[in-house]
Amino acid sequence: MNRKFQGATFNNTYYTTEALIAYSEKVIASGLLPEWELKIYRFLLTFFDDNEYVEQLSSGTTGTPKNFKLSKSAMLQSAQNTIEILGLKPEDNALLCLPIDYIAGKMMVVRALLAGYNLNWEEPSSAPLLQNYNTIDFCAMVPMQVYNSLENTDAFKKIRTLIIGGSELRSDVKELIGGLSNTIYETYGMAETCSHIALRKISGHNRDESFKILPGISISTDERNCLRILASYLENEVVTNDVVELIDETRFLWKGRYDNLINSGGIKINPEQLEASISKIIGMECAVIGVADKKLGQKVVLFVESVQKLDTNDLALLIKDKLPGFHVPRKIVVVKQLPRNKSFKTDRLKLKEFIDRKDI
Repeated sequence: MNRKFQGATFNNTYYTTEALIAYSEKVIASGLLPEWELKIYRFLLTFFDDNEYVEQLSSGTTGTPKNFKLSKSAMLQSAQNTIEILGLKPEDNALLCLPIDYIAGKMMVVRALLAGYNLNWEEPSSAPLLQNYNTIDFCAMVPMQVYNSLENTDAFKKIRTLIIGGSELRSDVKELIGGLSNTIYETYGMAETCSHIALRKISGHNRDESFKILPGISISTDERNCLRILASYLENEVVTNDVVELIDETRFLWKGRYDNLINSGGIKINPEQLEASISKIIGMECAVIGVADKKLGQKVVLFVESVQKLDTNDLALLIKDKLPGFHVPRKIVVVKQLPRNKSFKTDRLKLKEFIDRKDI
């Protein structure tokens, strides 16, 4: 990597690049810090070394995680796009509350190196400790962290600009966010594109219905209506499994994952859209998957997350008349907690394993 950095500010302490490298080596050698934090210092050393690429695992949301290489120059250009679009400044305070294992966590660090803002970090959890900070000018979260953070409205209001990615937001949460004064964006992106390539403003005035691509990005669709992405900083075109509707050459609506589609009685159902509809009806977090069925091909199975005991018959009655026939779940399962992976996304593979065990 040819770029030279003057230094960086982490947890309110400024380091020259040389001092940061030396400090990272020291804390890693000591082994005294928790593993989640040691990983951040290991990534810093990796980013500063002479290799042109960083190894990255995909999230594994829909299959086995894949290992691939990301060029550091691509990561820097992606970071620069975000810095310019969001107006991030050296005097800003940012919070890293996502795992560094995933691209979203890594890019928060890269943006800090490039923009010069002060990056605080804490152990990744489902409920970031926002109350510990006076101001948070910039933060990235996944939906589950947002759900939990909204319980403390005063603490949540400390965030000036928030980007949310990883999975679909519940309809009721979108409505709540819409009335907030924070600047909040839903993002679209993946590890292969060095984090997000499109943003959708979902708070305050002038909210967006569709995603708008960032500079240097061009989009199209394939025969499946799945999104194709060309970026000036990426070596190859990225062909996704995300079904979209193109509004124009810069905007699109996200419909769901092609590999998650459920074919029930010949009707193709996007589980992500169905989940959004059902969560709005019942006001709870849920997940939908398709299960093999002799008559329908696949039947819709709904998982509802609740620590309280719920009558599935009551839930069925509540849902039945508000959905098209084939979209109505043929089975409802209540679980205390939906399985999630390290980036807090719903783990659909584990839901399918659960069904295999329970013979649903």
